[in-house]
Amino acid sequence: MKLFVSDLHVGDGSASDDFAYDLEFSKLLNDIDGAGRKNVELVILGDGLEILESEMVRNLNLVDFSTLCTSLNGDVIEMIYNKHKLFFDALSNFAKKHKITYVVGNHDYYISLNEKLKNVLTEKIHSQNFQIVTHFYDESIGIFAQHGNQYDVTNSFSYTVNGHLIPPIGDYVTRRTMVQFEPLLKLVNLPEEVARDYDNVRPLSHTMDWLKYIMSIYELPVDLIDEWKKSFSATFRSEEAKTWIHVKFPRTYWLSDFFTQKSGWFDFGRRIVKFMDMLFRVEDTNYLKRRAERILNAYWNPEWKLKLEDVAGYSEEVPELDYSCLKMVLFGHNHMPGLYTIPTPAGLRYYANTGTWRPLVEKSRGKYGQIAFHKKVEMNYVIVEEKDDELVVETNLISRIRIPK
Repeated sequence: MKLFVSDLHVGDGSASDDFAYDLEFSKLLNDIDGAGRKNVELVILGDGLEILESEMVRNLNLVDFSTLCTSLNGDVIEMIYNKHKLFFDALSNFAKKHKITYVVGNHDYYISLNEKLKNVLTEKIHSQNFQIVTHFYDESIGIFAQHGNQYDVTNSFSYTVNGHLIPPIGDYVTRRTMVQFEPLLKLVNLPEEVARDYDNVRPLSHTMDWLKYIMSIYELPVDLIDEWKKSFSATFRSEEAKTWIHVKFPRTYWLSDFFTQKSGWFDFGRRIVKFMDMLFRVEDTNYLKRRAERILNAYWNPEWKLKLEDVAGYSEEVPELDYSCLKMVLFGHNHMPGLYTIPTPAGLRYYANTGTWRPLVEKSRGKYGQIAFHKKVEMNYVIVEEKDDELVVETNLISRIRIPK
């Protein structure tokens, strides 16, 4: 049996740590262990730990990506461990009898590069059954899984024509927001739980609507939308962003040229919004389902087989998959849980998304046009179990909301 979870984002207790489900996670592993199943494997499919939005990364400020990766030390794991001992105890106890495969994502990618992080994390689990990898593949049952950020334009690595690796712009945007914009949310005296919601708005394209919403509710003296746009524009005037744009959009010259122009704020702001809209349209679509469809049909269309660019930053070798026997692909990353049937020339194949374990703030529109935002918690997972001559796939979605009395 395989238990897939992802996007837990277990943090260090700072403002970006929204994981408050140690007990629920521990109970899930205890239930799986107590059911008497054999050959159980837990697969954490990326972003298990929240390294990117940790206090240590915040304190390093806006250093370049390479310096960031090498500057982190085991203290960041220690801080997470101290805040979530029950979570780590659950993993450690589970690993005494069962295998745990930890796949790195875009928020915990540094673990794969930094031996200090890898060693401390491994010590905390303290089991030969624990391994850290960049992807999951079980040829015997035909399942392949990645975190999924590899197919997200803002959160994937890429190569220049000379083979130089370019880090995700999403990493830099997140760190710049942490340093320059998020402190403003604290200064305007928003309730702490509301200020924390900023990082949980999904989809990201609703962020400006959320800012407008809380400005109205709390009658804030600061134009948060204007400040957010300024922060965003400053990000894309950086050398990191210019390099990324040239690599990702080599034929779209206006994207890379206008950031250096000294035009007025109105013109520049209009272009920024246009650029954000383009990125958000990409983010809003179910691009991971489309990618899974290609991988599952790659046996009949070799052009859709995995390429080096699909593992850029994670591996220098393309995974060797038996596409003729591939039955299922799993991703996490976009926090959109689901199970989909994918038709292929040889019959039906399947794609599942593992969802998330963090709060989601979503927009609702009333019958008369009124807009409100609500928060819910999702605790999602996927179980794949071998029974006789078939695989049984079970997706589990737990949603939790709080309603005032």
